Amino acid sequence: MKNTITFFLLTIITMMSGWSQVGIGTTDPQEALHIAGSNATIRLEGLDSSNNSLNKGGSSKYNVMVDADGNLSLSEKPGQLSSEANISTPVAVLTAADSNMNSSELFQKSFTLTQRAMVVITYYISMEFKSYDGSACITDGRAKIAHNYWYLGDGTTPDTTKTYGMTSSVYSNADCDTATGYVYNSRSVTIPLEAGTYSVHMNGAVYGGGITPDAAFRVTFGDIDRLDIHAIYL
Repeated sequence: MKNTITFFLLTIITMMSGWSQVGIGTTDPQEALHIAGSNATIRLEGLDSSNNSLNKGGSSKYNVMVDADGNLSLSEKPGQLSSEANISTPVAVLTAADSNMNSSELFQKSFTLTQRAMVVITYYISMEFKSYDGSACITDGRAKIAHNYWYLGDGTTPDTTKTYGMTSSVYSNADCDTATGYVYNSRSVTIPLEAGTYSVHMNGAVYGGGITPDAAFRVTFGDIDRLDIHAIYL
């Protein structure tokens, strides 16, 4: 009896090894695994809410990914990686003494992606325009320009070959009795990134035209600011 069972199993294994395609609901499979039927589906219990922490259950649907080896897994849910103010002490950036361009890094913020994602980075930052020494309001009537932009880094060091999120404000005033309050720059950028650790390096720049020293000024960035980073995992 034992020999009969052994022979039977060997026969099945031999037959299966000769099949290059398997069909479920069909006798004519067209691929290595072919599941026929308009309502056909696959259930993987390793991906259900009882066995996988990425599956939160309920009526929500979850994306399934495939890696380079063909392994299936659940994708991380899209979510907010950071949403906070990042400038604890406002940063004053002064033009060059002749009112030419000058810039400075205002802050950096690191974040980590567990898988490939579309990353949405949104910021706003306040600006206050003052005379070069910061003691008086602007009253010369000349245009003053303040830029904000950021570099993408590796968690520590920025790649300064490409800027993101460039936005600018132009300020002019010929009368000290003007509206008070802050001017704001804001921008949102979406970029695709692979899994890894990255950093946003926010910069502020000021420019008075490079005319004369009496056109020089300063801008104080970040009395109010916010940086939001969202990941849409792919």
